[in-house]
Amino acid sequence: MRVPFLLSTLLVAGVGLTGCTVAPQAPKYPIYMQDKPVAEAPSPEKALTPEKPVDENAGVQGLGTKGEITTNELPPPPPPPPPPVEKVVAVKAPEVKPGAPKPAVAPAVKTLTAGYVYTLQAQDTLYGVSRRFGVPIQTLYQMNGLTAASVTRIGQKVLLPETAKDKGLEAYANGPAPEKVKTVVAQADKAPAPRPVEKPPVKVVDATVVTPAPKPVVVPPAPKPVVKEAEKVEPIKPAAPKVFPDSTGIARLGKGKFVWPYKGNVLVRYGQLGPNVRNDGINIGGPEGAEVVAADEGIVVYVGDQVKELGNTVYIKHANGFYTGYSHLGKVSVKANQKIEQGQALGTLGKTGAVDRAQLHFEIRYTPSSEIAKPIDPTLVLP
Repeated sequence: MRVPFLLSTLLVAGVGLTGCTVAPQAPKYPIYMQDKPVAEAPSPEKALTPEKPVDENAGVQGLGTKGEITTNELPPPPPPPPPPVEKVVAVKAPEVKPGAPKPAVAPAVKTLTAGYVYTLQAQDTLYGVSRRFGVPIQTLYQMNGLTAASVTRIGQKVLLPETAKDKGLEAYANGPAPEKVKTVVAQADKAPAPRPVEKPPVKVVDATVVTPAPKPVVVPPAPKPVVKEAEKVEPIKPAAPKVFPDSTGIARLGKGKFVWPYKGNVLVRYGQLGPNVRNDGINIGGPEGAEVVAADEGIVVYVGDQVKELGNTVYIKHANGFYTGYSHLGKVSVKANQKIEQGQALGTLGKTGAVDRAQLHFEIRYTPSSEIAKPIDPTLVLP
């Protein structure tokens, strides 16, 4: 059953309002009026002093007492203010006392160096490669120029760092051990120095330089190849794409190949059991601790319990594109990369995972090519 997850983000933006005011403009004076003294207010003593008689010519600006014209020179404009002096404040470095801890220095960025090359196989994923070799998934993205949305293909080369350690085959990284990266330095062969081209002799006749014309080179026509009737090669036709067989074809391919891993009652059949419930194999009931054997000879490609609902699980790769899976095991007696024979014990019936009674979840998968193997009904090929 798949449950979708929804993520939402709410962004709230605030808008501020600002006001503006208009300041009244001060009256402008000529430059020589900027320092004009403010008129003094009449003091009470002057108000009580009787006024002196006013001369008729004294109140007129520019006239002397005898009617002469006088001039008053305006004071020179004040010099411009000096530019502001910027203050420079010296910052003293903090003193380091003896014995005090030194300030932390940021670590240098480590450069990743490719040390191995791994080839992707059927069912392989980058997460499986990350788990098998102990390399973070982001490191794989960075070294191979990939992202989480990149699509991988079978046979694709994946670079691994020098610190990668192979933990053994698993379901999603079941290829052979990675190859060591080799550095090849190409050295160009020293070509021999070209010989100087000898020019034909030049004849001098009456101070005129005459160069003999080169003779034309006659190339004989190439003979036409004679093709015999028996040597005619027909064009190679492209191979037809392999199609996943139907139930009849599966039964014919797997007939007599497998044995029951444990002979007991089938508790849950193969196929679609409900709108959102599907069983990719069959569940066989039995007593806890009963022996479970390999349905066919092959190589163990996965041992673990990463899928919590299936509990302890073992996957075996067989010949001709077949795989078998054994889940809910109590004990496991095989290891990854181990070669196993048909009928050899690989564990015991248990109730690990999401079950409440001892049983075996048994799967058979098939692929006609290098694509991901698809589950089939085990009862089509079991005796």
